[in-house]
Amino acid sequence: MTNLRTVARRLKRGLYRIQHRNRPVDGDITAVSRDEWEKRAQEGEFRFHKRDRWRQTDDFMVQTDRVFRHFGFNPNDYAGKTVVDVGAGSKLRTKFFEDARLVVIEPLGDRFLAEIKGCDLKDAAEVHSRPAEQLVETLVGNADLVVSINVLDHCFDFPQIVKNIRQYLKPDGVAFLSFDMHAEADSMHPLTLTEESCSPIFAEAGLAIEKVTTGMGDALGGVQTYGHGPFTLNYWLRPAL
Repeated sequence: MTNLRTVARRLKRGLYRIQHRNRPVDGDITAVSRDEWEKRAQEGEFRFHKRDRWRQTDDFMVQTDRVFRHFGFNPNDYAGKTVVDVGAGSKLRTKFFEDARLVVIEPLGDRFLAEIKGCDLKDAAEVHSRPAEQLVETLVGNADLVVSINVLDHCFDFPQIVKNIRQYLKPDGVAFLSFDMHAEADSMHPLTLTEESCSPIFAEAGLAIEKVTTGMGDALGGVQTYGHGPFTLNYWLRPAL
């Protein structure tokens, strides 16, 4: 028998979907209104970064080092190669990759650079201040690695982002996407992404799942999520043959 807590959770989720277009009647939310995203999620994101002092400390990159190493990456893996950072935020985690050519796609990039002291996006070779849903034509076929950490559930059109990522990759390139799995959407996390919803979207875009894991091991001190839901989903993807 369905308990009252489950009923309340389903009602809450249903009310959220009523306010957004491009959502399925049942299942996960993989796309929402761009206008709503810009007004709510993006403004909330900017305020979060504006007041976040932790990213300006050495601890941020210490944690970043632990995260990348946990997922099997080493600093010299992409020396002399192009790494595209999708949703970099106000601080470049991809500086972990020594001597790589870093390219940033970050919708708040210009605002971060103008208004947040200590923002280091200027250290990237290129900064594209646009949503990840908008294709950067000059990057098509040029990425050895596409990285996105704790971002994709914050966006407004997951299938379109995945299609763009596929276009950025070189034939032998790899995409590493890591984000929280959670069933409930909120103003800062408009999308609800699960293995069930992600797998067909990757296939449709022409990406093959090389590996998928859940959680963060001990990279975050035992916490298995970036902040929402029970665990992260972590995907290694390559262009399908």
